[in-house]
Amino acid sequence: MQDKIQSIIDRFDAPFFFYNLDHLKAKLEDMKQGLDPDIKLWYACKANPMSAVIKVLRNLGFGLDVASSGELHQVLNTGVQGSKILATGPGKSKEYLEHLIKNGVQTIVLESPNQAVWLNEVAEKLDKKIDCLLRLQLSWSEGKSVLGGDEITPFGVDTETWDTVDFKSLAHLNIRGFHCFQWGNMLEVSKLEKIWEVTINTALEFAKKHSLKSEVLDLGGGLGIPYDFETPPIDFTEVKAVLHKLKEKYKLQEIWMELGRFVIGDSGRYYCKVVDIKKSRGKNLIVTDGGINHIARVALVNQAFPIKQFASDKEHDQAFQIHGPLCTALDKLGEFPLPADIKIGDWLEFHGAGAYGFTESMPYFLCHMLPGEVVYYNGDLMIPRPPKTSYDWMI
Repeated sequence: MQDKIQSIIDRFDAPFFFYNLDHLKAKLEDMKQGLDPDIKLWYACKANPMSAVIKVLRNLGFGLDVASSGELHQVLNTGVQGSKILATGPGKSKEYLEHLIKNGVQTIVLESPNQAVWLNEVAEKLDKKIDCLLRLQLSWSEGKSVLGGDEITPFGVDTETWDTVDFKSLAHLNIRGFHCFQWGNMLEVSKLEKIWEVTINTALEFAKKHSLKSEVLDLGGGLGIPYDFETPPIDFTEVKAVLHKLKEKYKLQEIWMELGRFVIGDSGRYYCKVVDIKKSRGKNLIVTDGGINHIARVALVNQAFPIKQFASDKEHDQAFQIHGPLCTALDKLGEFPLPADIKIGDWLEFHGAGAYGFTESMPYFLCHMLPGEVVYYNGDLMIPRPPKTSYDWMI
């Protein structure tokens, strides 16, 4: 594989993402092995909506979770049928809800009483009955998360707010169950199990109170990947065991999971070049030709992608503070041990970059090059998008 990466470096001489879809396919096949057919796995497109990634998931029977009209059309344009699409996201207007129905989306997650009323009106207008889930926002004592955790967020509403809805008036909605998901990048299956138990109990109590169905409980995602080289990854066999146990314990008909980072994160890497090395105020500094304009995650959540020097088997024995090329101190990519003799022109390899990479970032700031995207699939290299200079998009 190293030779293939080197061939791309020699060809581009510019930053790029590399996605190993053979690795992705093998992982997905392993995840589905022995899984109860009533435990349905969806892929959250926000993690990486690249069409080549979507095609692998489509071909293996995964559903696709979209949270915008852009993601919806990316999925539809990749050949996914509307019946395999789940619509999530807090920002659904009445017009967007109608757009989802007209494109055959299977299930819509309702994030507010307004959305429930609007969807019912649109469904009545189109003479349809639409499957939907109510999104619950629960109080926690577990701390913060990029998806809210114990903070008040736009994701769903609390049970007290849902209590104000006259569900009997929503005759064109088939409320099949509930959605609840407030945690991200978790690495402890035991902690996930505790959260899921609280979620299930709350949803079942609410369903009973309002005589609603609880055919589906969507527990969202939250399964993480380690952003270091020491922490062991989650074994999905353990996750399956917990889901099977909860399904039996609570006599649940269907459990859904929306997995993004856990599915694609470890199948991707990001590569950029060292353009300067210096020392300042006692720190060894490296400046690269790509930074948070391509991989903004570290600036958003203060957790870096793990970094190694590409194609080097030397001991990583000296600490370097790594910065991208942007004119802001926010463009700090972390501090990592690297070989002491690393030099200008060497390349860095960012691991775990298959999720929340390019589409989460700020690629146009300072008009640097857009990164390329390279796919490795069935033993072949493909280049859906080479790096682009500002001449390709500036007006």
